[in-house]
Amino acid sequence: MNSVHPLVILFDIDGTLLTVDSNFNRPLIRGILDDLNINYPNMESDPFSGRTDHDILTSFLANHNFDEALYQELKSVYLERITTRIQKEHVFRQPHIDNAISFFDDLGSYMGLLTGNYPSAATAKLKAADIHFDFNFGAFGEFDTDRNQLPMIALDTVRKNLGVEPDPTKFIIIGDTPRDIECAQYAGMKSVAVTTGKFSNEELSACKPDLVLENLENPELWFKELIF
Repeated sequence: MNSVHPLVILFDIDGTLLTVDSNFNRPLIRGILDDLNINYPNMESDPFSGRTDHDILTSFLANHNFDEALYQELKSVYLERITTRIQKEHVFRQPHIDNAISFFDDLGSYMGLLTGNYPSAATAKLKAADIHFDFNFGAFGEFDTDRNQLPMIALDTVRKNLGVEPDPTKFIIIGDTPRDIECAQYAGMKSVAVTTGKFSNEELSACKPDLVLENLENPELWFKELIF
């Protein structure tokens, strides 16, 4: 095993790096459910923040005995439509993300994505938001409905890619929801919460992350507040 362990930075996507307009996303999903004759009347009111795509799409099949073949069809149609239809005007790029990415890149960090998105959906959203940084790896909401399992994927990936025995305390998860904080704590990683999503400072602080920030401005300052 390699003895050199880098700082590992894991960025959430939705609500952290960017926000997709609900006036695009929800009608897109409603159209798919209707086209596939999926009976799920509550989609418009369901919370999506912090959940994996796997969990969200599976939940739509509550009235269809969670049929696996139907899930695979739903997933396929969703990925085809999100990747071909999402455009720049459907996405809000969160402020100061370039500064944060550049700061940690300059530190020599190993940077990845920890997101509930399927990989191709993540790529499409990042492209629409004009975020073209070449992240080293991703822990995606592809194989598990439980977001707490995503940091485990990140640990395994770092172990395989870098040949180090990963130290969770050298991982920082940056996200905007209580679920981002929870999954970091579950894995023994540090958490930085930003209020750029749907949750307030008070709501995020109640989950006891290592830091709560209004946004990712001045990373050289707030990074010093994290204790390693």
